[in-house]
Parts: sequence; structure tokens; C-alpha cells
Amino acid sequence: WYQQYPIAVVARAESGITTPADLKGHTIGLPGLFGATYVGLRALLAQAGLHEADVTLQAIGFNQVEAFSSGQQDVVVGYLNNEPVQLAAQGFDLTVFRVADYVSLASNGLVTNEQTIAENPDLVRRMVKAVLRGLNYTLTYPDEAYEISKDYVETLAQADEGVQREVLRTSMDAWRADPLGRIDPAAWENMQQVLLDMGMLSAPLDLSQAYDDSFLP
Repeated sequence: WYQQYPIAVVARAESGITTPADLKGHTIGLPGLFGATYVGLRALLAQAGLHEADVTLQAIGFNQVEAFSSGQQDVVVGYLNNEPVQLAAQGFDLTVFRVADYVSLASNGLVTNEQTIAENPDLVRRMVKAVLRGLNYTLTYPDEAYEISKDYVETLAQADEGVQREVLRTSMDAWRADPLGRIDPAAWENMQQVLLDMGMLSAPLDLSQAYDDSFLP
């Protein structure tokens, strides 16, 4: 349901990094050489004409905020709706490169298996409908959705409300689409090419078998 790949590279504004190409020669902290942050970074570097060898990658676990705020890292990779929001709230002047501003990639969605689709398609259809209903309600009534979430997210009531509301707002910006939940075939093509370039896929796949939008209303 995410229409924008929610990964961003975050640098100190005073670092002199003003474009993705300026990342060349810098050390970049990220959780590890896996997952959405690694894929997003590689895609961004490629768009800037850079290769992984042009930068130094440092695996720091999921400690981007702490590593950045303590001065251990000047550049980190994180989720657009998390690390940049937290760091901005701490007063840092940031330069933020949103991967989605440079390339469209397939992002967060619902995953099931072919057996469930074949044997219980109504379950899949009802699940998709429920998720879209929740997304639509949140987009329409964000304040109410935030308050409802406190019943299910144990730490939300004690968290910094201003920061968490900005996390929600940034997340909602990545969901918006007409229709809600739509699938962009070009984003899947781009993602496949990134994974091929990274060696995470050994050969192209038939993407028509990778996703199914027939359950969308």
C-alpha cells in the first residue's frame, strides 16, 4: 500500500553534501547489508552514477539516531518516517535524500501464498478490504486514528506526541494514491533491476506472477 519507497539518506546540513553524488567518499551508517535500507541506498547511489565501492558502508544495527546524534556518523540511512523525524525533533539541521524522489520502487504491501489465494480467495479479498478501510479512515481522520492506536501500541501514550504525530503524517504521505493501494508495474520493474544489479536476483522474474491487483476494490 506504500506508494513511495520510505527510505532516505540523512546527512548533516553542514557536511557539504547537497546531492546524492556528493556521497562519494563518505562513510554511511545503516543497519547492515540487508533489507530495505540497503536496497534503497544502492538504488540511490545508482541513480547518482555511484557504486557501492565509491562509499564506505558501516553496519551499525538499528541505532541510526543514536549514532548520528552522538557524532559517530555524519550520514545514515533510515526510514523516512522515523530517523529524519526524530533527528529533526532533536534540533539537527538535515539534508534528506528521499529515495522515492529519484526512483520509484516497489514498497510495503500485503503478502500471501498461492495456496491461500486458490483455496480461500474470499479471505484475501476481505483482508485487502479491511486494510484499505483502515488506511482510508486514517487518512480521513488522522487525529482519531492516532488516539485509537494508543489502545494497541503500548508505548505510544508515553511517547513524544509531536514526534509520533509527525511519524504518522509522514507515513500517510507515502500511502496516498488514487485508487488507494494501487500497484505500479513500473516500480516493480525498477525494483527488479536494482535487485539484479545487486546480485540479489540471479535472473529476471515474470513480474506478472509476483503481484496481483485483482483483489483491489
